[in-house]
Amino acid sequence: MRMGVGLGAVITIGLLLNLLRIPLDWRIFLFLSLTLPIYHLLRNIKTFQVKIPKLKITRSNLVIFIMLLIFLATLYMYEKGAFVYPYLEDDDSWSHAMAVKYVSIEKTVFQQGSVAFHYMDPYPPAYDMLFGILHQTNNSVYWTLKFFNALIISLSIIFFYFFVKEFIGNKNKALFATFALASVPAFLSHFIWALALTVPLYFVSFYCTERIKYDKKWFIPAAIAVAATLTSSPTHSTYFGLFFILYYHG
Repeated sequence: MRMGVGLGAVITIGLLLNLLRIPLDWRIFLFLSLTLPIYHLLRNIKTFQVKIPKLKITRSNLVIFIMLLIFLATLYMYEKGAFVYPYLEDDDSWSHAMAVKYVSIEKTVFQQGSVAFHYMDPYPPAYDMLFGILHQTNNSVYWTLKFFNALIISLSIIFFYFFVKEFIGNKNKALFATFALASVPAFLSHFIWALALTVPLYFVSFYCTERIKYDKKWFIPAAIAVAATLTSSPTHSTYFGLFFILYYHG
């Protein structure tokens, strides 16, 4: 779930940096992500130890293993489908591709001069911002969109499992629910659009919110994840708000 919280943090911090006119450069995000671990290491350098946990086959580990198999099967399916043809699917993906290339070069989601992109300002720019930062690490916008889009969609399987396990308190029922979700043909797809980012963030936001009842400090990652969810899509962010109301009053 650290990956899920980190995904939300990249979006929330990225939008904040953009408002402050700080370039959206992947090296800045790398620096920020390493700051806390390095501080913790230096503070505890005298007592720091590397411990390799012993792997034991338990019923709990077996459930996790099966869940990861579902994730890998989903990832293989989406990646295979995305790369089976050498082009992008429809106008959504082409529009995102142009905006992602712009963000990767200009390092901002503010549109300058006569440049205008359909999925940035006033459309929430989180999706194109995220993929623009990722595109700075390689030279193919085609590969960036297809690979990372399918990866984020597939990670929703993991996020969903841990949320349901936390919500109902039963790992076996959570595993069955995860299998059912992965089996639903209507659950997302490898199509390139902002929903591929918003829906996985649903599960991260609800998971973090569930953890608050055990530790109030979880309010911070919950706020980060919710902020990212609310700023990643104009329609499904609204649906998320309705789900949140049902969650608190259910």
